[in-house]
Amino acid sequence: LVCKHQLSSAAAGRSFITSPILKTKTNVVVSKPSRRASFVDTKLQMAAVNSSDGNVRSDPAPVQDALAGLTVAFSLLSKAIACSAIVGVNPLVGIWSSVAMGVTAPLLGAQSGVISGTAAVVSVPLAALTQSYGVEYMTLCILVSALMQGLFGILKLAKTAQLVSEQVLSGFLNGLGFILLFSQASVFRTAAKAGALKPTVGIAALCFSIVQGLPLITKAVPSSLVGLVVASIVGSVLKLPLSTLESTVAAGTFSGGFSSLPSLVNLGNLWNQMTSIPALKIVMPAAVSIVIISLVETLLAGKVVDELTGQKPCPYPFEPENAKTDEEKELYEGCTPTTYDVPTRSVMALSAGNIVSSLFGGFGGCGLIPQTVLNIKSGGGGAFSSASYAAAMAAFVVFLAPLVGKISEAALAGIMITVAYDTVAWDSSWKTIKAVINPSKYLDGKGRNISRGQRIIELVALSLSSYICYFGNLAVGIVSGVAVQRGLLSLYKRFSSKE
Repeated sequence: LVCKHQLSSAAAGRSFITSPILKTKTNVVVSKPSRRASFVDTKLQMAAVNSSDGNVRSDPAPVQDALAGLTVAFSLLSKAIACSAIVGVNPLVGIWSSVAMGVTAPLLGAQSGVISGTAAVVSVPLAALTQSYGVEYMTLCILVSALMQGLFGILKLAKTAQLVSEQVLSGFLNGLGFILLFSQASVFRTAAKAGALKPTVGIAALCFSIVQGLPLITKAVPSSLVGLVVASIVGSVLKLPLSTLESTVAAGTFSGGFSSLPSLVNLGNLWNQMTSIPALKIVMPAAVSIVIISLVETLLAGKVVDELTGQKPCPYPFEPENAKTDEEKELYEGCTPTTYDVPTRSVMALSAGNIVSSLFGGFGGCGLIPQTVLNIKSGGGGAFSSASYAAAMAAFVVFLAPLVGKISEAALAGIMITVAYDTVAWDSSWKTIKAVINPSKYLDGKGRNISRGQRIIELVALSLSSYICYFGNLAVGIVSGVAVQRGLLSLYKRFSSKE
């Protein structure tokens, strides 16, 4: 009865409004009139519009989900191989790690639309461990971090993600976007050394142009998938001297067949390590780092999906009458009631995915914001898109490995540059800057004017989190941004009240 009442209330609050940004009718859920503006830039808001009449899709068609998952699988191939190289293991380890994460997450109820897989933020601290002690501690490290993630979920601490403000999230996206952008420089440096810089730049530019331009003509198929296929075919037909996926790894990696399937680790050795205090001391620093950054990125990926689709889940249990503070009340504005705690379920799914990955010799992963953005922009958003991406990656390795190995790195770089561009919160950052110059023109989420002093604090949080996330550490950037913004805001309100 409670669920029925909640769903009826949600249905009563659903209406068609005309968006000044999208210039079209948009189907959104509103609990009461609000002038709240999304902080995601126009390009990311356009990602939520996938149907011909401009309505926000809450239930993508299976075909669209499957095609979006296929696009994500292609974009993650090179990343999985790169993460494997960082850790110092066979490229197939990274691929199967993504498969384990992609299959487990939707089965256990992770937030729809969020893509989980191998991540550089997990590989980097893990690499420090493997370089010092070897890969024999890798499985223990991932398993320990997964158990800690499970404890985080059991204690229902996922709501701490609500502490991350729009400015800090924008700063995180800015730092992550530029990290992705400049990470593609290695492709062009390698091409320059081989004397193939011009064709590499040309193919990457062709892929980028198709990905950006095709949606202006049609959205029937994912533009990223079309760009990848066309760019690879052009490079092959013209016989351009391009680096391919198979040329960057050991011979036989893309030979395919069932011999490439992963096997279960030695459980006896794993148990001996888990009961060894010295072994636990060795892996604990890396495990703690992995826990923090993987939880943050997974929960932030969920927040990005909320903004992209315009349908954020309500706090669970659904008790808006108990909301006391302005922050608590804002959580219920424009939200969709659910029958379970979405962030907590996502954390538990993340923990289970890492456990499964570790037991098969993988190094796990987390929610991936860039691939999540790509998934939504490609027409995905349902749980099937995550499952189809995992199935596609498995099929690539087993059945289509030789063909996948022919994909050029230049084409993949073109896709990743597009993802990097779409990840950066351009409009949100620019709005924060303009709000400092003219505070009266920009309202907060409740339609109120905010003083220039508070706007300056928002700009400081945005700048600090962007800088630290790019030049330093993503987790430190988020924590620093939240701490500085809340600290400065508390001081500002204290001194303002005295005046």
